[in-house]
Amino acid sequence: MAKYRILYAVIWLGSAVFALAYESKLTFVLFAGVAVLPIITLVLMVISGLLLKVEVIPDTAYVGKMQDFDITVKVTNRFIIPAAPMMITGTFQEPDGNVVSNRHLVLNAGPLRKCEYVFGGCIRYRGEYTLGVDKAVIYDFLRIFKFRLGKTPRCNVTVTPRRIMLDETNALCADDYDSSITNISFMDSGSFASVRKYADGDLMKRVHWKLSAKHDELMVKEMEQNLGSSALIITDMHAVSEDNDENMRVADACAEASLAITRKIISDGRSAVNVYRTSDANTGVISAEKPDDYERLVAIFAVLPITETGKGAESLIPKAAELLNGTEPLFIITPELDAGVFTSMVDRIGSSCGEIRIYTTDKQPSPELITAVQTVRGASIHRLDPEDVSVSLRNSLQ
Repeated sequence: MAKYRILYAVIWLGSAVFALAYESKLTFVLFAGVAVLPIITLVLMVISGLLLKVEVIPDTAYVGKMQDFDITVKVTNRFIIPAAPMMITGTFQEPDGNVVSNRHLVLNAGPLRKCEYVFGGCIRYRGEYTLGVDKAVIYDFLRIFKFRLGKTPRCNVTVTPRRIMLDETNALCADDYDSSITNISFMDSGSFASVRKYADGDLMKRVHWKLSAKHDELMVKEMEQNLGSSALIITDMHAVSEDNDENMRVADACAEASLAITRKIISDGRSAVNVYRTSDANTGVISAEKPDDYERLVAIFAVLPITETGKGAESLIPKAAELLNGTEPLFIITPELDAGVFTSMVDRIGSSCGEIRIYTTDKQPSPELITAVQTVRGASIHRLDPEDVSVSLRNSLQ
């Protein structure tokens, strides 16, 4: 842009010298034209900028990990002259799964027309992503002025964990744990216990539209939860290194394993209570006994945060101990587990649960942990491969 301003300054100076040297009407008109032209292009640029409309349109708000989706950037020119060139800078997904900021795109729409550009790709890790235009700037036709659009549209896309099916494997809850099955209450879709404010992960079909309109904010129906279960699942997602990609990879594996186990238990006609850490550092509890419960859990796990290093499964044990009835199996899914934590957990739980299954992404669990697990009747430890969670789970269930 600086070079165009220098070029214009040279042309303006040349036309001024030419007009002073010849002192004719022609040279004066030439000088006046050179002097007035930037003002005209500036006015046209401002009007064009005010009449331009930029939209960001995703083809979905929810998408699975590594599943392709498109985001369309649409520029509509509502002026009778061609729009000035627009430089768009934004954050978008790429085909390799990365999310890249500062991607540049130049668009130019004809008079009373629109132009579109489609960004296609996928996202490698679960989470909620804000994608779209970060900055939009148009230039005048001389490229010496620029006008930045005040509103830059963006969209939120939630990337959910992969859905792993374990239908062909053996049941996770043996007949010894079936005593609570007959007591599971399948609530009617229209019945609910209370109403609360909308939170991330809530299904839109549970929105109470009349109350939402009255309170001017989304309100959802809180369904009754039957916390008598056939299994209890603790899902821990704490950081294991300073590498954010590694932390995301490990946390995704834990989320996918927990969801796969939950789905398997539901498909076997049983129920599972899931204990996890919420985004506000509290302990969340959801009883999953129907497909709707599983879908809600998928939406919640998609946005669960990675907690700090050192804040692992031990912070979830107290709540889990309250929910155990003495017969159901306990699943602990965590990036890594300390032997001391496991021992204190067993001391706290005592005989309040049946089988204990530990799933960890740790490549080499400590010998102390392995020894501690081997000394507890009905306890076992299994490794989750973040690159192939499905195979890891199937191998552990054979």
